[in-house]
Amino acid sequence: MISTELFPYDKFGFRLEFGDGKNPTICWFECQEHLDKYLERYKLDTKKTKIDYRDGKPIDTSKKHKRSVEQKSQPKSDGSKSPVRKRKSSVDSTRNTTRTPKSKK
Repeated sequence: MISTELFPYDKFGFRLEFGDGKNPTICWFECQEHLDKYLERYKLDTKKTKIDYRDGKPIDTSKKHKRSVEQKSQPKSDGSKSPVRKRKSSVDSTRNTTRTPKSKK
């Protein structure tokens, strides 16, 4: 039986506890990836944190996930072969246009 004291939320199966003994910080996460992001974002030392899993052991995180922001920030080549064409601005256009003059009243 799962302790509802440690895991009060059904959907959050990962629990992180850190801080001093008098005033600990407790967080719950839906998946291992969210827990890892939190640890990395706040640069928490895993030796000073306590991680509990609802099932008693960590799950295998070998699933393929979206690329991280660091991987996405690769420079694009100038000659990209994108099927989408950029529109040219007509404001700075130098082409000749003929307009009908407005009639004065």
